[in-house]
Amino acid sequence: MIALPAHGFVMLSMPKCASTTLVTTLKGHAEILMRVNPRLKHMNCRTFTHRMVPVLQGAGYERSDYELVTLFREPVSWLESWWRYRQRPALKDKADGKWTGETSFDDFVAAHIDGAPGGITGRQARFVALDDDLTVGVDRIFALEAADVWQSWIAQRLGQQVDLVTKNWSTSTATAALSDTMRTRLLEHYAPEYDIYEQLRSAGGSWAVPSGYRPG
Repeated sequence: MIALPAHGFVMLSMPKCASTTLVTTLKGHAEILMRVNPRLKHMNCRTFTHRMVPVLQGAGYERSDYELVTLFREPVSWLESWWRYRQRPALKDKADGKWTGETSFDDFVAAHIDGAPGGITGRQARFVALDDDLTVGVDRIFALEAADVWQSWIAQRLGQQVDLVTKNWSTSTATAALSDTMRTRLLEHYAPEYDIYEQLRSAGGSWAVPSGYRPG
């Protein structure tokens, strides 16, 4: 989470969506910056609303003073990024089942859908949601792939050009093959994510979310 309310926005750091790059780039402008503990760095919309909105109010910033924004990634690409990230050697000797160096992408996706131990439990639709009904609570969502759009928006808010400092990109070259059967299961599982992503695509990479919106 990167709070820049004096510049009119707070950026929630969606996992696997350039969060480390944004932290490194914006740290000199932020009033509050969460970047070490993953639970704080990747604080979701619900946690921010309940815990950080009152903190900012105490500092004189009302919720209407800033936009709550985040990046959002093509859903299969987002999950693939997790798979590649967990192939790093540092995880190989740990007993938590998270290393994916010998796990196919197909099996990784199945574990995620089935909620198997060691699988990815988070998902993008929940990250931006206020409640269990997946009511979207952020004000604006940017498509990660439309970098020129969100970089320009941030630069406009800061009043200066932003030079992104790229960090934490995966070096894995493994092939992420996904069977037709598993792709069908994943697309069904990710129906809310794809609803949001299609809204993003239609809006040109920057979507001002209507109040109370719930993805299908």
